Order: sequence, then C-alpha cells, then structure tokens
Amino acid sequence: MLALTLGMAAFIVLHLVPGTALRDRLSGAMGEPLYKGLFTLLSAAALVLVVWGKGQASYHSVWVPPVWTRHLAPLLMLASCYLMVTYLLGGKLKGLTPNPMLWSVVIWALAHLLANGDLASLVLFGGFIGYSLLAIWRSRSQRRNDYSGRHELLVAVVALALYVAFLLAHPYLFGVAVMGR
Repeated sequence: MLALTLGMAAFIVLHLVPGTALRDRLSGAMGEPLYKGLFTLLSAAALVLVVWGKGQASYHSVWVPPVWTRHLAPLLMLASCYLMVTYLLGGKLKGLTPNPMLWSVVIWALAHLLANGDLASLVLFGGFIGYSLLAIWRSRSQRRNDYSGRHELLVAVVALALYVAFLLAHPYLFGVAVMGR
C-alpha cells in the first residue's frame, strides 16, 4: 500500500507543477527540452510505482459495492471513452470544457470506485478523481476550444471501438472480466 500511496502522491504533485511559476523557473533553469524529458521520466516512474503498488497491495474492504454498480460502471466507461476521444479528436463536448480528458478520468475513476470497495482502489481511483477535479478547477479560466463538431460521428465510432477494446482486454490486462461477473 505504501508504494501505491507514494506513487499516487508523486504523480499528483508532478502534475500540479505545470501552469505554475515553479514550472517556469525549472524550465528556465534547465531548458525546456531537459525539463520536459525529466517531467516525462518522473511521471512514468510514478505511474510504474502506482501500477506495481496496486498489484502488491493487500485487500482491505472499505465497503461492499451494491450489485447494481457492476452494471453502472461499464455504462460510465462508455461515457469516459467518448470524452477521451473528444479530447483527442475534437467534438462538440470539447467546447463545453477546457479539458474533456480530465472529465474522462473523473468518470473512469468513479466507475471503478463504484465497482470496487477496497482501500487500494480508494487510494488509486480517489486520487485520480481528486487530482482531476483540482485540475479542472485550476483550468476553469482557460479559453475553450470552439470546435465545430463536424466529425462527431467519427468521434462516436472511435469511442465505441475503444470501449469494446477495453471490455475485451480488461480480463487479460487486469484479471477481472467486466461482463458476466
């Protein structure tokens, strides 16, 4: 549990630096390419620590998720995929928020919190919800992208393909079948 907690803390702290004076000072002192390389390396190391820590964490039940949450989580994941693809390809929703990716992460994490009641999941998914909501709050004054939405059908098809790929790969990647539990 310690590795998971340290990894989440490191990941969150690192991702709170961009958009601050500290980022500007660091980038100015070491140069933009070195700053970006170091940021990427440290972020990847934190993410590896998170994944390894989650895999090593022992199960401590915090609550027992109601059965209906197992059915709601996949539906929320479809919305999460749609928002992520909107962020990547553009779409009507991109004009509603400065960063649909952060909302995608919130919904992804919420879906997993609804379906998992253990302490490690609370640290992992709760941490991502907390970070994403803070980042959304910090970015609330950013100029929104006025995307025309001409490719909305493409966004929907790609999001559905991504969703189906995650459903099929989930048992192999994480050892948990999403459907038919």
